[in-house]
Amino acid sequence: MKKLVLLMMTVALLVVAAPSSMATDICSNDPLSSADFYVKTNSAVYLRDISCMDSNITATIPAGEVLHVIGKTEGWHKIERSDGSQGWLWESFLVATDETFDVTQPEPTPDPEVTYDPMYDIYDHKYEDAIWYVYDNGIVQGYEDGSYKPEQKINRAELLKIIVEAAYDESDFESYANESCFTDVEAGQWYTPYICFAKQEGIVEGYEDGTFRPAQEIIFVEALKITTVGFGNEYTKGTPWYKDTVDYASDMNVIPLDIDSFSEKLNRGQMAELITRILKYQESETAFEEYIGDSMYYVVTFETIDAGIDVEALVGTGACISDSTVYDDGESYDQDECTVCTCNNGNWLCTGLCM
Repeated sequence: MKKLVLLMMTVALLVVAAPSSMATDICSNDPLSSADFYVKTNSAVYLRDISCMDSNITATIPAGEVLHVIGKTEGWHKIERSDGSQGWLWESFLVATDETFDVTQPEPTPDPEVTYDPMYDIYDHKYEDAIWYVYDNGIVQGYEDGSYKPEQKINRAELLKIIVEAAYDESDFESYANESCFTDVEAGQWYTPYICFAKQEGIVEGYEDGTFRPAQEIIFVEALKITTVGFGNEYTKGTPWYKDTVDYASDMNVIPLDIDSFSEKLNRGQMAELITRILKYQESETAFEEYIGDSMYYVVTFETIDAGIDVEALVGTGACISDSTVYDDGESYDQDECTVCTCNNGNWLCTGLCM
C-alpha cells in the first residue's frame, strides 16, 4: 500500500523535481525586475530561499494557495504569502488569479470533498524514511490537508504528546486530564494529561516560575531530554544541565546529523529522525546500522555542537572529526605519545607506535 501511495505521490509531485533540468539558476534573493500580481499554486511545491533549485527549502506550499508575486528573475518568481513570509518559486508551479489575500486571514481549511494523498510534502525530503517510519508505526500523524510539514517547528506540548503516546499506554496518562500541574496548564486542555503525567514520571520539570509554556517552540536540548527519558533513559543533571543527556545520545549516535546548536528549535523532520534512530537502536544493532547506512562513522557530539559543526555536511566528503576538529581524508593527529590516528574516508584508523 505504501509503495502505491509513494507512486501516486511521485506522479502528483513530479513537477516539484522536474524544473531542475530547465531552470536558469541565478542564485540570488534580489529579483531582476519588480512585479505586483497574484497567482495560485497548481500543485504542492517547495518554497526556496533564493532562485536556485539547489537552495534551501523553507516551506511547503499546498496546491491552490494564493500568493503575491513581488519580483521576477528568468522563470523564477519571488512571492509573498499571506503571513508575510517570502521566497522563490519556479513559474511552472503558478497560474494567474484574480484573487488576492488579506494578510490577517486565517490559513485556508481543507476542502472536505477532496481526497488528499497522505504525507505529500515529504517526497524526497532528507528525513523521508524517518517520517514514514514514525507515521507507519502510529507515532505521528499528518495534517488534515495531507501534509506533514517536515520543516515546521514543534512546540513543547506537541512533542510531549507524541513521546507519551508512543512510549506509554493510554491507561497510564488518561486519568491526568483533569489535573492542573503547572500555572499555565489548566485542567481539561488537550495537552493536560500528557504534561501532568510526564511531570509525575520525571520526564519534565517545567520552569522556575512554575510554568511549562506548552505553546513555546522546543529547542534541541529540551527535546532530547524529553525524548530520551520518555524512551527509558534515567536523566542525570550535568554541567550544563544537558551535558550528560547529549553525551548519552551521542554514545548511541541517535542525534540527527544536522544539529549544530544546543538552542536550535527542533522541526518535525528532525523530531522524526531522532525518534526513529532511538527506536532502531533499541530494536537491534543490525536494524540501527541498516538504517543509518553510509553515515555510520559520523556522530554528533557535545563537542561538535558546541563548536557549531554541521556533521551532516561532512557525510560523503571523507572527512573525520576528533573532538571539535575536522580532518580531511588522509590527515593524521597524535592521539597520545604512542598512538597516531589517520582519517580514512570518514573513519579513524589508529596505529600504536610503542612496543
